[in-house]
Amino acid sequence: MRYLIAETNWDMMTLAQELVTNGTLLTRTDRPEDLMHYLQIGQADLLVLAASQLDRDGIDLESLRSARSRAPIALIARDATPEQTAAWLMAGADTVIDPQSPTEEILARLQAVARRAHGLGRPVLQYGPLRIDLMHHRAHLGDVRLKLTPKVYEVLEFIALRPGRLVTRETLLTHIYGLENEPDPRVFDVYMCNLRAQLAASGGAVDIETARGAGFRFVSGDMDSAAIAA
Repeated sequence: MRYLIAETNWDMMTLAQELVTNGTLLTRTDRPEDLMHYLQIGQADLLVLAASQLDRDGIDLESLRSARSRAPIALIARDATPEQTAAWLMAGADTVIDPQSPTEEILARLQAVARRAHGLGRPVLQYGPLRIDLMHHRAHLGDVRLKLTPKVYEVLEFIALRPGRLVTRETLLTHIYGLENEPDPRVFDVYMCNLRAQLAASGGAVDIETARGAGFRFVSGDMDSAAIAA
C-alpha cells in the first residue's frame, strides 16, 4: 500500500522514516498545501497528517474528504484531549494516534485503517494456495515463499487487493513509483512475466490476465470467497 504523509514536524519526519524502514510505499511532502493535489492525482491508500496542521494553509478535514473521500485519514497528535479526539473523529478523521505510542503499535494502527478501506479486517489475503502477508510484505504459494523483489511484491499486492478489476499500467506506475523516477510502463510486462512464472505452480488457481492495450487483471478460482486470515 502507499501512504501520503505530510512531514511538517519532527514527529512526522520520524514516522515517515519508520514507515520507509518497514517497507511501506510513501508519497512525502513538506508542503501541506500540496496535499489536495496529491490526493486528486495519486493512488494513496491512507493520508497521514499532523493534527496541528488542520485549519492552516486551507487544510481541513472536510476539504480533504471532498478531494478523495475513499482515502482514510490518520491524524497524529501528542497528548490530545478526549474532546479533541472526539471532535476530529466526528469531523472525518478515521483514527487519531499519539506519536509517543510504541512504533509497532503505530504502524499496526495505520495499516489497519488503510486495509479496512479495502474491506479487509485482518492483514492477510488468501486466494486458494496464495497467501499474501500485508504487514510483512511477503507472499507464499502453499508452503513456499515467493522470491519477489520489493517492486514485484507491490505489484502483486496492488492487483490482489483489486481482484477481477482491470488495472492499467499507468495506475501501477503511479502507485509503485509515486510520480518519481518512473520507468517505461512496459517494465510491468517484465514484472507480470516474473509473477506468472512463480504463480504457475498453483495449477491455475491464481493467475494474472493481460488485457491487450489496457492492463492487467488478477484472477482466482475463489475470488468470491477469498479468506482473510491472521
